[in-house]
Amino acid sequence: MKKLLLTGVGALMLAGCTMDGPRPNVGVGVSVGGSAPPPVIVESSRGGPPPWAPAHGRRAKEARYRYYYYPASGVYLNVGTGAYFYLNEDNWQMTMRLPSTVILDRGDYVSFDLETDQPYRYYSEHRVKYKRHGRGHGKGHGKGRD
Repeated sequence: MKKLLLTGVGALMLAGCTMDGPRPNVGVGVSVGGSAPPPVIVESSRGGPPPWAPAHGRRAKEARYRYYYYPASGVYLNVGTGAYFYLNEDNWQMTMRLPSTVILDRGDYVSFDLETDQPYRYYSEHRVKYKRHGRGHGKGHGKGRD
């Protein structure tokens, strides 16, 4: 039985060595007694984390987000993700679909880039800077830049 098991493991290892194309990072280790060996860190062949991973460090500093700010309702739209940020009583909410109580004047917005995924942190500043003076006044139609 031992001989059969060793032959099977050997055949699997040999088959893994003869594969064409990219090889998966697979390892088998056996430890009897003593402490476990230190973990081996395997770097990604692409040179970084996957694009869907949260940004940290340098990537976070370089990240820029495009927003539309609707001054009449105080709503932000993340253009890249389609997520809306709106003030619900005293708390900022993020949603993919605005509630029916929030009405946007889609013809009156300001477009700008920020280095944060939390545009509402600048709300008090934006509320004053882009104060709405009626339709057609102010920046409107996405032409304003921060």
